[in-house]
Amino acid sequence: MKRKYKVVFIIPIGANKILGEDGWEFETPNRLSAEIKEFLVDTLKLEYSESYLGIDVYVNENMKMSVICDDQSQIESISFQLYEMATTTLSDMFQTGILANKSELFIPHSEPA
Repeated sequence: MKRKYKVVFIIPIGANKILGEDGWEFETPNRLSAEIKEFLVDTLKLEYSESYLGIDVYVNENMKMSVICDDQSQIESISFQLYEMATTTLSDMFQTGILANKSELFIPHSEPA
């Protein structure tokens, strides 16, 4: 049985957000620093899981973090699948950590059908 999760992104400040056929896309020439990835892995106590197609995946019991890189191995964006109260944890951490001045926390809201 799969658990219900919420999707959250960390993207470069000012990135253009587009909901395309394959999901959210972010357009910007800017990239996220490797420092942000290391901060998230350490602070959230994430373990490396796998790599595929330029994406490095880290997990813990309440979240899955995917670090999406470009062809030069620079970080384009970081996406999360957050279970339970992990959205609140990430949001709170974002406001108090090094992330707020260097990136944007994007939480898509679903529209009622």
